[in-house]
Amino acid sequence: MIEELRAARWFGGKSRPIRATRVLDRACWVDGSTVCLLEVEYEAGPSETYVVADRLDDPRVGRALLKQFEGTTVLTEAGGRLEFEPTHVLDAVPSEWLEPVALLRGEQSNTSLRFGDALILKLFRRVQYGPNPDVEVGWFLTEHSDFRGTPPVAGSLTYVGVDGREASLALLQGFVRNVGDAWTTTLTRVRAVLEYGDLTDSLGAIGRLGQTTAELHLALARGSGDFASEPITDNDLAAWRAGIHSEVEAAADALANRDSRVDTARLLRRADGIEHLKGALKTRHHGDYHLGQVLEREDSSFIIIDFEGEPARPLAQRREKRSPLRDVAGMLRSFDYARHAALRSLGSGRADYARSADDWYAAVRSAFLDEYLTTVRRVANLVPEEVAAPLSALELEKAAYEVLYELNNRPDWLPIPLAALSAS
Repeated sequence: MIEELRAARWFGGKSRPIRATRVLDRACWVDGSTVCLLEVEYEAGPSETYVVADRLDDPRVGRALLKQFEGTTVLTEAGGRLEFEPTHVLDAVPSEWLEPVALLRGEQSNTSLRFGDALILKLFRRVQYGPNPDVEVGWFLTEHSDFRGTPPVAGSLTYVGVDGREASLALLQGFVRNVGDAWTTTLTRVRAVLEYGDLTDSLGAIGRLGQTTAELHLALARGSGDFASEPITDNDLAAWRAGIHSEVEAAADALANRDSRVDTARLLRRADGIEHLKGALKTRHHGDYHLGQVLEREDSSFIIIDFEGEPARPLAQRREKRSPLRDVAGMLRSFDYARHAALRSLGSGRADYARSADDWYAAVRSAFLDEYLTTVRRVANLVPEEVAAPLSALELEKAAYEVLYELNNRPDWLPIPLAALSAS
């Protein structure tokens, strides 16, 4: 079992020595296929629990699983249960659209089955107890909003343990035909600008993305209960300010250990711009928003996906209400990465390319913000009147996080977030 785990693309503990594995619960969720919750105990640090299932590459198993989403409950060996729950979307899918059934390859943290051009079933491999943001945000947008810029949820699978604790195991969504993610299509547009100089296509696309982003935030601000918008409090501002300070100081320390210095005092003053969110609202938001989390359709509209939030953070943090400007900051940082990635692909040594990339970044940043702010201000106080200072603080938080990531994973990409720390 340990060797099978290490060979699985979705297993996140490959670098950690494994002490033992233990099946916590098991069920025959459809005829001929078993699913189990497997606890992985490491030599050091906390254990993790993963979902392990067999024969997912068999279309007959896929079809049987889809049938379960009509509302089936399956009892488990340890006294728990698997609850398959549909939304109104499932009944509206014609059966002839559901073929062929195929296991998708290449995913890192989850496993997906595609049902023709109609549905995608995403199996969450890592088990975390509590509401999964991807599931609950998708359900809310499908059942309680008019927002259509995300794949509709057709159903979900929940594990309920004998102790009553719940964990999301799978999400069934509409399949959206697309021409690629926005990272890929944006890079194509940046390269075209660098080579031919025409910004028209880029500005139109990024403007549409700004509007779609704002429409998402408006939908998330108009709910109730867990999706009700709330005034940002002084305690919120203090906690967010402290969090940005901590991220900046961690990045500065890591850089210092590699003989690189940043003006930490200046950056901490920049972080204080978060205080300008006072009087605005906090809502549920995407939480890990960048060009790779958006699909572009053939009609050039955009679909926002993957509401899980930053995978390394606990579920409770990923469900917190924050200013929607946090998503905006993440997307602006993604634009910065896109211009540098395009330069690398074409040869960043050319001065004319570098100037054109800078011009592209300034133009699309402005286009995105113009369309976003025009649309999002349909709800009073959702964002403050002046966004420059808090947005700068939130971009700083993201750049500091990127510095730490690049230092540990892609040192040759470090100059990108490092330049963002050095900017005024």
